[in-house]
Amino acid sequence: MKIKFSVPSFLTLAAFILLLSACSQNDLSEPPSNERTNDKNKFFVDQDEAISLLSGEKATKIEHNARTSADERLYVKAIRRFNDNAGKTMFYIVEYGEDQGFTLLSADKRMKPILAFSEKGTFNEKTDNPGIQLWLDIIRENFEGVQKQKEAHVDIINLWEQLRQNPNGNRTTEAPVNTPEASCEWFVTHPLPANSTIAHLTHNLSRWNQGKGYNAFCPAGVKTLNCKTSYKCDNAPTGCGPVAVAQVLRYHRKQITTNGHTYSASMFNAMPVNAPDNCIPVNPNHIDLAHLLRDTGKDLDAVYNTVVPALGIPLSGSGCQTWNIPGHIDNFFSNRGYTSFDTDFFTNIGMISSELRTLRPVIVFGSNCAACAANQHIWVMDGIRDLYAIFNDQNGFCYENHSIYYQMNWGWGGLENDIWFAYDGIVGGGTLYNSSNMRAYIVKP
Repeated sequence: MKIKFSVPSFLTLAAFILLLSACSQNDLSEPPSNERTNDKNKFFVDQDEAISLLSGEKATKIEHNARTSADERLYVKAIRRFNDNAGKTMFYIVEYGEDQGFTLLSADKRMKPILAFSEKGTFNEKTDNPGIQLWLDIIRENFEGVQKQKEAHVDIINLWEQLRQNPNGNRTTEAPVNTPEASCEWFVTHPLPANSTIAHLTHNLSRWNQGKGYNAFCPAGVKTLNCKTSYKCDNAPTGCGPVAVAQVLRYHRKQITTNGHTYSASMFNAMPVNAPDNCIPVNPNHIDLAHLLRDTGKDLDAVYNTVVPALGIPLSGSGCQTWNIPGHIDNFFSNRGYTSFDTDFFTNIGMISSELRTLRPVIVFGSNCAACAANQHIWVMDGIRDLYAIFNDQNGFCYENHSIYYQMNWGWGGLENDIWFAYDGIVGGGTLYNSSNMRAYIVKP
């Protein structure tokens, strides 16, 4: 990787409540402390070192007015910490000037240094996007698990060393990293693949969400104490599952029939990338889109208004939501002429990557616990960035390193779709996250 800078009883009722969810929009809780409580061990990265690693300069030199027009290096405009629940710094949010994006840099050298990055925009650590909240859970669990490790994996050691040699915020070139050691001669006749990026397979066609402009034909929202002000256009949201499925249908443009309505390739092609901001659609293409989301929801057995109306109790992370059984996704596609199946996300990350390289987006389901769905989401993984490098192991022998970052269409109206996320190799080998909480849905037309 070249870095230059993924009810019989009350107890039964309570358990049932915990089992349902619907693309929660809860904010992340504020870290309990902004103080750095990390043990001052050899793995901790302090703020000054973080700035130096990503800019190639000492913290005292990172000033906008010291940068000339001929200087193409990134300069750090702002840096802040993201802490775990105990107040320990997990990573730094490093933002660059002139809208050059940001990097999420690990604060522990037993974890992959670059956890996520974007070439533009800023990172909102308090986002209501449940998919990003789930990703933060993955990082948190890996961070907590790695505290028990006395040494870093050799891949992680090499990634940090490479970042030190090539700062500048994970910007990459097409060429992989090569080293001159004699033990690397094998790679002279067996060159590494070129670094590659496949971006925005669905984002460029559909930046859809669940509310106004999309839920015109969904059932009316239930008026309970916790929901009466939560509905856009007085209708229940479409649900994240129908949005993800519809965006993949739009991408493949294969004629299908759902809920008794037929959608042709030309109808898919004409659907708007962003729906007009109208509760009642008037444009025929907008009408087709709103119908598609409702029809898809019906055939996915979506449950609208996931609340107990008599009690005003939400059956989801935030209440007033739409929920569907994730396992119905592959059946939906298989019943319409697609080849589709679901698989464990982390143990089959290679298969998922291959699908993306073949220009086929993958639908992902994630939840933050195995026994419940207190915070779940369904979204589309629609981009992959492959980065290659030659590293040396502990004995000085060369080996190939392959690092991958993934891009999403979160079904959140296009928001936060430009970020590249690490999902595997976070601690170098295996995962310290409960992988049973994530499933991938392969869809082949």
